[in-house]
Amino acid sequence: MKKIVVLTGSPHHPGTSEQLADAFVKGAIGAGNEVYRFDAGRRIDEFSLIQLEDNHPGQEIEVEPDDIIKREVMPKLLEADLVVLVSSLYYYGINSALKAVIDRFYSYNHELHGGKQAVTLVSGYGQEDAFASLNLYLKQLLDYMRWQPVGSVLAADSWNEQKLAQHVQEAYTLGKGIA
Repeated sequence: MKKIVVLTGSPHHPGTSEQLADAFVKGAIGAGNEVYRFDAGRRIDEFSLIQLEDNHPGQEIEVEPDDIIKREVMPKLLEADLVVLVSSLYYYGINSALKAVIDRFYSYNHELHGGKQAVTLVSGYGQEDAFASLNLYLKQLLDYMRWQPVGSVLAADSWNEQKLAQHVQEAYTLGKGIA
């Protein structure tokens, strides 16, 4: 059994990336894993953006608010074996709410580096080439965090209900295969 944290960014309900996340979670729970999910895009009023202040010249520290990220999300992330990042394509990048949560990794950088696996679930209405910068960002983030990629679903054609259904099935199968 793995401890899995699913972080989503889209405010759309129901949305295409949410469908991918739902399917992955269903598969992962069905395989006996423990899953915590945080839908940042629908909970933006519960957390703050990263806030930094100079502690000493050349050094910044995060002013960490006592919010849901500190109290609930970070403890789950620190314990997680696997992190799932879920976003739809927003102007060639990830959702701003998901990015705001990722930015809050700052105070936990050393504790979060290494020792985790990662899955990415991405949806959008563009063709695959429209996802180039988003995919590069996710690759660089996983490399920086030293998280081992163990799967991904790219639903580039999520406007097409039949193709989206295939991608949702891919996400379910991916989740079901996590053991």
